[in-house]
Amino acid sequence: MATAATLTSTGTILSASGKASLELIDYTRNKGACSSQPLDPIDWRLPETKLRLEQMSKEREEPKNVVIQDIRGEEQKYTLDIHGFQYVHHEISGVSDWSDEAQLKEIVIPETEKLVKEITGATKTIVFTHRIRCFSKDERQHVNNQAPAHSVHTDFSPTGARHSVQSQIRDKDELEHLLRWRIQIINVWRPLKTVRRDPLAVCDYQTVDQEEDFVPIKMIFPHDWAEMNRVRFNRKHKWYYLHEQRPNEPLVFKQFDSRSGCETLPHSAFVIPETQHHDPRESIEIKMWAFHPEDNKEGR
Repeated sequence: MATAATLTSTGTILSASGKASLELIDYTRNKGACSSQPLDPIDWRLPETKLRLEQMSKEREEPKNVVIQDIRGEEQKYTLDIHGFQYVHHEISGVSDWSDEAQLKEIVIPETEKLVKEITGATKTIVFTHRIRCFSKDERQHVNNQAPAHSVHTDFSPTGARHSVQSQIRDKDELEHLLRWRIQIINVWRPLKTVRRDPLAVCDYQTVDQEEDFVPIKMIFPHDWAEMNRVRFNRKHKWYYLHEQRPNEPLVFKQFDSRSGCETLPHSAFVIPETQHHDPRESIEIKMWAFHPEDNKEGR
């Protein structure tokens, strides 16, 4: 069934708002390939950055309704290869404290890597980040990406994805070897308790126009940079979520695939007004590179 909540939008770029909606920011630059026409960089080293973002939103937001479909009972129809996302049944036992880094590294991350290898067929995986997400009004949490992300985005542009690999794999010989392989970036998003508010919505990748829908934005941090995508409004987009998603129902979705060069899934938390009295959502996300030697450049 369709949720009572809606995604909303304006001119071209999806952004988040409360009150059961996500909003598009009116971005009027010429449309282009997913790697062109970026937004101005966001420099989190500067104190005025938050104010600048708020001003941009006020000037450019205008809502339009987009239905988000609950796929509970039909989630097996949606697969990583075809739709860009997949809900799976996956238990992890032996974890007494999900905030304990030792348990995450010894139990959760290895089990999650094993899951991704089974789903994707990758022969090598490397986790490069993991974090607990919980609702917070603390601005430091937002800067650290620890609060639910109420904005439609993808985690990487093609440029950002390649930079993440090249900047974090320090061994030059290993890097040169792995860059010959097909590389995916996979995000595994798992609730730590049943989701009763601020669920995560994903957009069917089949309905995304990779040449028109993505607008890169560079994020500058004190010691590095990253580049993600904002997402243009497209009436063809189809949005989905899993009602009351449980801890044993992780969502696995693509954020990059070198085989296509620009395959990255739009997603966002969203608000259902009648559920806001429930406890805040808590989740863990684990991002990793998945390598496929059978698809290396030399073999194409």
